[in-house]
This record gives sequence, structure tokens and C-alpha cells, in this order.
Amino acid sequence: MDVYLSDEALQHLRAQALEMPRRRAGGLLLGHRRGGRFFVERIYPCSFREFPKEGKYYALARVFESGIIGFYSSGRRAGAAAGKWPPFTYNKLCLEFDHQPKKGLILRPSVVEYTDSFHLVPIALAGRPKRKR
Repeated sequence: MDVYLSDEALQHLRAQALEMPRRRAGGLLLGHRRGGRFFVERIYPCSFREFPKEGKYYALARVFESGIIGFYSSGRRAGAAAGKWPPFTYNKLCLEFDHQPKKGLILRPSVVEYTDSFHLVPIALAGRPKRKR
């Protein structure tokens, strides 16, 4: 299982990381899933700190025609270690990101799984295809 980020989604994550280096940013990952790969086509910044309330999540899912494949946030999620994940996050992508001056954009993708409790399972970033010149 892995995740592929479109150029647009990656550009928006970089911009958010640079714009708000100390403030938490987060939102929805929009795209689709094919086989074992998540395709993140774009992101939608949201004002909720951890996750939206269940009613708001389903309202947003209707707006985006069920194109929500996950969530993103800057830094580490407080609930990640404690397993505080709402049921609607099951099998969704969770992308944590940071910007470090020397390393640039750091991405930590994982999938929310459930076995007696919710937990994160790290997944790989899909490589970017080489462009012909």
C-alpha cells in the first residue's frame, strides 16, 4: 500500500508548511483509491483541530461526492498514540507533514486501521515518474 500525491496537492502542502511553520494546519485529502494506492489529487484546508464532528464529516463527504480519502495535519496528531480516532477514519489515509529548513517538506503517510483499537499503519510514498526532457 502506498500514496501518490499530485503536483497540485504537493504544492499546496508545501505552501501551508511555509506559511504556517509554528501554527497547526490540517484538512481533507481528496482523490481516489485504486487497488492498494491512494491518489491524492488535491487538498482542502479546514479549521478543525483534530477531526471534524461526525455530522460535519458526512456533510463534507456529500459536498465532495465521497472523494475524501483521508486527512492531513502539520506535526504529529495528539490522538495518534492514544488511538483516539473516530469510526469514520477507518481505512482512511492520514498524512502528517512538517517543514524543516535543512530537509524541506517531511511527509509521514499512514492508514488508520482497527484491531481491538484504532492505530496507524505507516505506508510508503509512491515515487514520482521521471519527466522526459
